[in-house]
Amino acid sequence: MAAFYHGDAGATQAFCQEALTHLEEHQRTIAWSQAQANLALGHFKPALQHIQTEWGRSKAEGNRVLEGMYLHEATQEMIRMGHLHQAWQFCEQAMHVVQTPEGYQPVWVCWPYAAQAWLLHEWNRLEEARSLAEQAIELGEQAEALAFLPLGYTLLMRIALSQGRLAEAHKAFQQMEYAWRVMPSPYRAAHWSSVDQMRFWLARGDLEQARYWVSDLEQQEPLVSPLARERQQIAHVRLLLAESQPDQALTLLSPLVKRATAMQQWYYVLEMWLLQTQAYQMLKLQRDALSRLSQAVHLAAPEGYIRHFVDEGPSLAALLSQLRKQERQTEDLPYLETLLRAFNEQPVPQPTHLEQEPSPSPRALLDPLSAREQDVLRLLARGASNQKIAETLVIEVGTVKHHVTNILSKLEATNRTQAVARARDLGLLTQGE
Repeated sequence: MAAFYHGDAGATQAFCQEALTHLEEHQRTIAWSQAQANLALGHFKPALQHIQTEWGRSKAEGNRVLEGMYLHEATQEMIRMGHLHQAWQFCEQAMHVVQTPEGYQPVWVCWPYAAQAWLLHEWNRLEEARSLAEQAIELGEQAEALAFLPLGYTLLMRIALSQGRLAEAHKAFQQMEYAWRVMPSPYRAAHWSSVDQMRFWLARGDLEQARYWVSDLEQQEPLVSPLARERQQIAHVRLLLAESQPDQALTLLSPLVKRATAMQQWYYVLEMWLLQTQAYQMLKLQRDALSRLSQAVHLAAPEGYIRHFVDEGPSLAALLSQLRKQERQTEDLPYLETLLRAFNEQPVPQPTHLEQEPSPSPRALLDPLSAREQDVLRLLARGASNQKIAETLVIEVGTVKHHVTNILSKLEATNRTQAVARARDLGLLTQGE
């Protein structure tokens, strides 16, 4: 709990040491917690070493559950360290490990599916990424994997933004918000979603909401995890650039780049270098911008990064064109051509029919919700469990389940998250609900 939900490395290590004095046979799961503690600190390489040691032991013992768990975690660490091709291989192995004679168990498959969707998105295979992300979410809903769903919807939002589908990104954003409400964790929300939600607000031109988020962040107690704080600061940098404040952005970025580079967090370093490139460009420091961009290209080429570049927008394409002219004889030239083609194929963000049409009124429901069903819906929107709803409304849990079934049917939703999102579209929930 201290590691996964709170990112508290100090507390996690203390609990692990205490547990080892009492429960030596549980070293495997303690090693997983130790890896999570290293992750919270941004120490990806030590985290991976913990994982690989215990993964080998679990494999030798034939413990497929732990082996699959460690393989997935190794996949995540490989992505963060920038080794995308190795991460894909780990995903493939994880899918093989979690397969049983009866097939796949949804709770184990949703995680590697999401990792594969993450990688496919980066490689600009957007439709494949979208399909896998949707399958991962469906399996996560089916298995009630509440810890997974915020990540799934964040990923779906990211893919929709890359495809220029702002209405779909908005829907995924609402579902992500609801999933975090059901399973709150400020640490994981900062780590997984803070940068993507900032990109969503900026894509919609919602600077007011972005500024409010930063202002609220400054009023809160800082998170204990350095990695989580880093992701929040990167989100802030994006707002500064959107507001044409490159000097402040560079000031904030400088220590982040230094730390991330020292720890070999190459996936995040690449993002930071591209943000620095844009800040230099805004300051008309062309030589600095091209130098930093050249470093980014050289780092990214072996692993085939694409969306890191394209999602930064057309200003980066202009710089890449200049870099191509400047470095005609370099080994990175074919990769530069690939990046520029991806920019040329990028669709212009446009509202879909969901945004063009006015939102339907509550009367759009053929079978309106009863007063009691509306009470249940409002509690669902707050992330309340069936037991909590029963206690609040002083009714039986079985009655709650009956109401939830009716709500899903009337809203033509397959799960609670979709029901709440559709209810908001229909105006059945107020802004604060």
